[in-house]
Formats: sequence, structure tokens, C-alpha cells
Amino acid sequence: MTTSIYASRLRRIAPVGLALVLAAGCGGSGGGAESKTERRPTAAPSPTGTATASTPTAKPIGADDPALKEFYGRKPAWAKCADDKATKADESLLECAKLRVPLDYANPAAEAIEVQAYRKKATGERLGVLAVDPGGPGSGVLRMVAGFGQRPALAERYDVVGIDPRGTGDSNPVTCVDNAGIDRLRGLDPTPDDAAELASISAFYAEFADGCTARGGKLLAHLGTREVVGDLDVLRGALGEDKLNYFGYSYGTFLGAVYLETFPGHSGRMVLDAPMNPALDRVAAARSQARGFEQTFRAFLADCLKQSDCPFEGTVDEAVRTLADRLHKLGEKPFKAAGGRTIGEGEAVNAISQAVYSEQAWKDLRATLAIYLGDDARRAASATDYWLGREEDGSYPRDHAAANVTINCADGRQLTIAEADALAKELADPLPITGPGVAWSFAAQCRPAGADRARPISAPTAPPVLIVGSTGDPATPYEQAQALTPQLPGAVLLTREANGHGSYNRGNTCVDTAVETYLIKGELPAAGTRCT
Repeated sequence: MTTSIYASRLRRIAPVGLALVLAAGCGGSGGGAESKTERRPTAAPSPTGTATASTPTAKPIGADDPALKEFYGRKPAWAKCADDKATKADESLLECAKLRVPLDYANPAAEAIEVQAYRKKATGERLGVLAVDPGGPGSGVLRMVAGFGQRPALAERYDVVGIDPRGTGDSNPVTCVDNAGIDRLRGLDPTPDDAAELASISAFYAEFADGCTARGGKLLAHLGTREVVGDLDVLRGALGEDKLNYFGYSYGTFLGAVYLETFPGHSGRMVLDAPMNPALDRVAAARSQARGFEQTFRAFLADCLKQSDCPFEGTVDEAVRTLADRLHKLGEKPFKAAGGRTIGEGEAVNAISQAVYSEQAWKDLRATLAIYLGDDARRAASATDYWLGREEDGSYPRDHAAANVTINCADGRQLTIAEADALAKELADPLPITGPGVAWSFAAQCRPAGADRARPISAPTAPPVLIVGSTGDPATPYEQAQALTPQLPGAVLLTREANGHGSYNRGNTCVDTAVETYLIKGELPAAGTRCT
């Protein structure tokens, strides 16, 4: 699934980091966003490129397509990466290169673009390459390559590689609004009180879309998942590898699943951690995610009520009512911080959504909620900035809302303003803390929207893969891991019985051992394995 307008930046708790994966979308330009089901790299109903009864002659795909030969044959010119002081990971041994890919796989001769590639070479006896993607969509991959390159088992045997998906990181990054616009984006009230407030929200989405169109140009029509899957296979071919081994988090699992469907013969060992269910349409996906966030937040409250610094008393239901009342009041009368800035319901819901991604953040969330229940505007602004990644100068250096929005638009994974408003109202009573915000995070004014792919993955000839799901995952609830597993023949579901988004490299030895045993030895855990 995908990052949110309401919460698109996850504070990195673990070395690798995850991108928040609430779905959102916006903007289109240049000839518009085309259907990605029709404009896929396969360009044929059969992902293997073999003829079927209804398709007498299937178009060759990938390296078998003569029009793509030059892209597959161009070797990356690796060189030491420029220093990135914003990350704590040791990147002294990372290499960078530009990968040349077609702008439009349906017409590869027309124009080419470059995407940024990263590599951390294996330190020992090499097994091959392990491509990684942290999700979003919208996150760059540099930190994940660096983080996985520090896992001893992986660093010894694999060249860890990755590409910033087009429109993200250093791959022609898309922007839609300035920092003040991001402030407004984060402050949109998820429970508008009247028609005038709803009209104001709709006007901002139109303004955001205008910015995407003006800045993104013709690239916006070619940012979809199918294009990135094509880029991943070009990376595989350019590196001289027959198989692509892959690890994807969150939305990155969708990339992996579509790769399995499109290029089963080139698929190696794949791990899909915190997976989304491709069969869900955008409305069903929004409902699933809203339930996930509220469930995890209630788990936080149950834990909070056991702690001496919890700002609530009574039962979980009573704590929910107390906070819901306070959030509503913040919508009516927000904190007034320095410089005329306000902190209202939108910013608070964003902060809460960020914090439930990892139990490691729950102590800080208790402190933040205590501030929101009080009346100190300065502290409220400081706490909110911490969660949303806003710097003292008002910038958002790690924000990827624009990329998230435009990629989801290309994939058709967003609601209209009317649909979002209706769903937010539907969820406000049963899921009062995070439900409306999740609904609005799926909203956009796309111009036009791509077609919502919403169908199960079909990859009958792909190799078995490892799927990892957490029972308390807020962004891609466990039910989605359970639903994806039977879509991939031979797949094994490894269950982590805990809260939080993503399981590998999060301090769970059981999960880490199972994942690394599979990636290094090719041995899947027994079906039904659960890690506590």
C-alpha cells in the first residue's frame, strides 16, 4: 500500500527505516496518467510472454524485447557516492551509478531518463545481488541499501543494490508544493464541520494537483508500479544477473509481487515484509488500513494505561473518548504557535499515525499526547515537528508526499474528494482517532487517474517466496499478508505476533534468523511459523 497525505514520513526507528504506506494520489500531466494494467512492461495478458488461446502472438518483454536491448546492455558506471550527512548509516563503501531506462516502456525509443542506483558490494563469497525497496511509495532507497549492507549475513554474501524509483530520491524527484504547502497539507482537518471547510480542503487538493502538473510534466504519466518493475529488471540485466533476489517492505511488496507476475523466470529469492494485498481496490484498502491504525492505537492505549506517565485514566474506551473530544476541540480551536502557525486536529492525527508505527516510539507518543491534552502551544509545535520531520527553518528535508501522491495517481489508488468525505464520515464513529485521517489520506484530484489495478497476483510459475506479516501492523494489516500468501503458489507466511509496521531488522531474532536463512540458504521456514 502507499504513504499518506496525512502521514507520509516515518521517523526512522530502526537502521533500515520504513516509509509510511497509507495510500494517496494526485496530479497528472503531459498526456495524462494511462492505465497501468494496459501499459505494463509485459504489454500482453500473459506475464511470461508466452502465447495463449486468446493471445496468439505475445509481445516479447524485458531483455527479450529488441527495443529494450540497449538499456539492458548498458553497464552501470559505479563510483563512490557523495556524502549524505542526513543519514547516520556508514555509507563509506556505498557506490552510486545512473541507470538509463525508457521514459515509456510502450515506446522505449522515444525518450530515456536516468534513475539513481546504489550498491554495497559483498564482502565474502558472493551469492548474487539482493535488490531492496523500503516502500512508500515515494521513499528513496539509499538508507535501506546502507542498512542492509550492515547486516553481517547479507553483507557477506550479497551485493545489496537498489534504485530510487522514478520520481523519488535522486531519480528525477517530483515536487508539488513548497514547505508552506506541506504545512497546509499536514494541517488539513480530517473531520470538516461544514460545507465551507470541505470546500477549502477540496480547493487545496486542486492547488496541490496544479503544482504536481506544473512541476512534474510528462514524467507524471510514467511513474506507476509497472514502470518501476521494468526498471528493476533493467537493473538486473545491466548487472549481468539471471535472477533478481529481492526484499521489499510495505508498498515495496507490491513492487515485488508485480515483478514475480511479470518476470517469473528472472525471480530469485524474494521476501515481502508487511505486504499489501493487490486484490483490494482503493476503498477496501482504505477501510482495511483504517481498521489497522485504530487497532494498533488501541493496543498503544492498553499499554499506556499500565504506565506511570500515561496521560489517560480508566479504560481504553474512555481514553479514546477523551482524546477524540480533544482532537475535535483542536479542530475548532487549534494551538497558536509562533509566527502565526497553528497546530490543530490534522497535525495531531498525523503525529499519532507516525508514532504507532513502532512500539519503540510509544514512550514518546505518551509524552506528545500529554502535551496535546494541555495548553502549551510552543511544546505542541515542537512535538508535532518531531513526528512530521519539520525542521526549525520550516523545511521538510525527508518528506516525500509529492512522490507518493503522483505514484499513487499513476496507479489509480486514490479516492475522489467526495468518496473520501463519505468514507471519513462512515469511519468517524467506529474508528474516531485515525479512521477519518486514513480516509482522507487516500484522496486526491488526479488528472486523470490511472486505472485501479485491484486484482489478485497471478504468478503460477514464480518460485516460492517468504511473506512476513505482523499481527498488529497498522499500515498493512495482518489480514493483507494472509490474503497475499495464497496468491503466490508455494509462498510461506511467517507471522510476528507484535505491533508495528515491518518485522525484519527490528530486533526480533526469530524473524531475522528465518529471513536470513532463506536468503542465504534458500530454506523457507515451516508453514505456520510464528515469532513472538
